[in-house]
Amino acid sequence: MNYVKKQQFTIENYTLENGKSIPVTLGYETYGELNEEKSNVILVPHYFSGTSHAAGKYTPEDPNPGYWNDLIGPGKAVDTNKFFVISTDNLANVQVKNPNVITTGPRSINPKTGKIWGLDFPAFTYRDMAGIQHEFLTKQLGINKLYGVMGASAGGFISLHWAVNYPEKVERMIGVITNPQNPILTSLNVTQQGMRAIALDPNWKEGFYQDGQEPTEGLHLAVQMMNTGAFTPEFYETTYPRDSKEQGPYQDYKVPTSYEKQVAKAIESGSAFVDASHWYYTCRATMMHDIAHGQESLETALEKITAKVLMVSCTSDLLQPTVYNREMIEIMKTQEKQVELYEFDSLKGHLAGILETHLFREKIAEFLI
Repeated sequence: MNYVKKQQFTIENYTLENGKSIPVTLGYETYGELNEEKSNVILVPHYFSGTSHAAGKYTPEDPNPGYWNDLIGPGKAVDTNKFFVISTDNLANVQVKNPNVITTGPRSINPKTGKIWGLDFPAFTYRDMAGIQHEFLTKQLGINKLYGVMGASAGGFISLHWAVNYPEKVERMIGVITNPQNPILTSLNVTQQGMRAIALDPNWKEGFYQDGQEPTEGLHLAVQMMNTGAFTPEFYETTYPRDSKEQGPYQDYKVPTSYEKQVAKAIESGSAFVDASHWYYTCRATMMHDIAHGQESLETALEKITAKVLMVSCTSDLLQPTVYNREMIEIMKTQEKQVELYEFDSLKGHLAGILETHLFREKIAEFLI
């Protein structure tokens, strides 16, 4: 078995969509072998709270492989006997405390001050992430064409930006549990409120907090907001069942219910590597996701796509509802594009796109032929 090696790249001066320039260092991983023609490349941007660890293990002792290990590997849907797969960490990767994550964000050192960036770190977009990946692939790896780009959720946002902004470089685009524009309701219910929860924590200090004095309460509330939308109501009823015999919460309002305790425990353990300011910035990038930004309309943006497109949507997804996929597909069909939508259902809702790939892996394998 071949184990995965984390690598990194640096762009000394990258100009963001808003005109501000920053030095960028990000981690990346590769799976499979690049062919001589450099024509077998599939780029896999990662989801909101994910990392570039899309498949495989770093060591034999690793308890779990990369998040899409069921899809990516020898003989799998994304066959690494055939394809060379690349995944990079995002700007402000929320798992900045993870020793296997290499990222640049508000907890990085501002070279002009010698201190952390905090909220002086410029706002960035997922279009910026596509641009950074494009510069890395073309100028540092000499890769000028993608056999495909595919990602889940925010990774799908980046994939869509690739298809719109670099149409001549992308042959296929797969968007899983994603949309061309982040739904406004998702922005208001999840990302904006998550940012406010963090900012209202007394330890926030405009992002200039010290290690050990972090806005943990605000962060955990923000993560809970995201998680409640990421799964279905049925999932919560079965995974965190209520105890109808408990008495404590009925005697004292300060005593949490059994399901509150279960959820809090899950969030605390799942947030061990997560930083509040990086979550804050990633929320903002998610709110601003719109492939039509700077274009006349969504139709104008979609018209630029020349790649074959496959959208994969969970019909019980509360964060990225299928209805927006259907609207996108309808527009592109009137434009006579090569596009299709594959729908599936799962109690895991949005996160089925990460956790239940068996529900759509055959479709992806078929599309990549």
